[in-house]
Order: sequence, then C-alpha cells, then structure tokens
Amino acid sequence: MKRILFLTVLFICALQFSSVAQTDKKAVTPPSDASTGYTYDFDKTNDLIIERLSHPTSANDDVQALVEEPGFPKLNKGEKITLDYKKKVASWVESHPALVIAVLKNRKDIVHPF
Repeated sequence: MKRILFLTVLFICALQFSSVAQTDKKAVTPPSDASTGYTYDFDKTNDLIIERLSHPTSANDDVQALVEEPGFPKLNKGEKITLDYKKKVASWVESHPALVIAVLKNRKDIVHPF
C-alpha cells in the first residue's frame, strides 16, 4: 500500500514539474508559421532589377543596392541581358528574400505585409 501511494505521489510530482518546465520556456525566434511579416512580388522585383540594369532611372534607383550586393550576378559592360542572365538574377532574388524585403520595404507595390 505504501509503495502504491509513493509511486502515485512520485507520478503526480513528475507531472507537475513537467508542466512547469514547458511553460517556462521562452521563444527566442518567432515560429515559422508566424501570422505577421512581409512578402514581396517576385516578378515585379525581377522586372525592376532588369529595368535598372538596362535603363537606369530615378524610378528604379532603389534596387541599385541589390545590384551592388556581393554575389549578385554581374553584367559586364557591353554584355546583353540574356535569358540565362535573367535566370541567374531570378535565382539570386529567390535566395535573398530578407534582403529584397529590407531594401524594397518602402515600395508598397512590391513588398506587402501579411
């Protein structure tokens, strides 16, 4: 009888401490399914970058920061923008979403909160 009582008390204590341990954990990073954040229009971003490279104007001046980033596919002087180059740019844009959002956050036509 004492053994059953002891095991019952031990089991209850274990449950109490496990719930305390679970509620005391603080999340450092938001969950991957966070309900707030930003997203961007991939096609408009690519078009704006290609436009900047082919015809630089003040309207597409804000993407210059992306073009100057290390690792951005470089286009040599006099070199034409080919389909292969556009694919490289698209791949780079896809692999750097946080940077694209940070640079283009003021462009409401490209970056959208969700």
